[in-house]
Amino acid sequence: MAAFHGNRGVVTFTGFTFEITSFTVDATADMADSTVSNAAAVTSATHWKTSLPGYKDWTATVEGVLPVAGVGLAALGTSASLGMDTTAGLNWSGNAYCTGVSMTNSSDDVTRCTMTFQGIAALTAA
Repeated sequence: MAAFHGNRGVVTFTGFTFEITSFTVDATADMADSTVSNAAAVTSATHWKTSLPGYKDWTATVEGVLPVAGVGLAALGTSASLGMDTTAGLNWSGNAYCTGVSMTNSSDDVTRCTMTFQGIAALTAA
C-alpha cells in the first residue's frame, strides 16, 4: 500500500513559502436531485434516488509556525496561486483567495498561524 508521510510539506502563496505543520484540502461537488416518480411497485430495484453533479468547490487550511517576517493581514482578501506540496510526490494547486488569518501566541510554544483559503478556479492534483 502506497502512503505519504506527513513529516514534510511546503505551501506557497503570493510568493511566500510557509513553514507549515499541516495543511488540509477539501474538494466538493454540488449534487442536484434528479429523481423522478416511478409508478412501479416498490421493490429493491425501484425507488432509488438519482443525482447529477453540479458546481465544484474547494477550500484549504494551512497551519504553521509564524515566521519572523510574519504572514501579515495584507494577505487577507487577496488572490494568488496557492501551491501545496507533500514533497513526497503529490501536489495540489489552484488560484484562491485568502479568507482568514489567525495567530496563536503561547508562553510554552512558538507563535503559530492558521490561514484559510477559498478556491476560485479548478484545483489540480499532480
